[in-house]
Amino acid sequence: MNCPHKAGDLDIRTVGEEVLVHDPSHEKVHILNRSAGQILELCTGEQTQEDIVTSICKQTGADKETVARDVAALLCEFGKLGLVTTA
Repeated sequence: MNCPHKAGDLDIRTVGEEVLVHDPSHEKVHILNRSAGQILELCTGEQTQEDIVTSICKQTGADKETVARDVAALLCEFGKLGLVTTA
């Protein structure tokens, strides 16, 4: 995904350690962990997938290869769910 962009109609709220994502266009609510919620928030349409990986690595100190694999899988899943599109 080049520059993923979260769907414009999502209502995203952090509740404790979870991120609740209400998707009114698909009439669904998704419950994400904080890491997944953070990745979704980074999907602004202005950052590439690589930019998102770099940002997560800087924030967490995690291994870039692992983060890249996890971000790619998560963005693919977000795409299938209609939470993100490619700009």
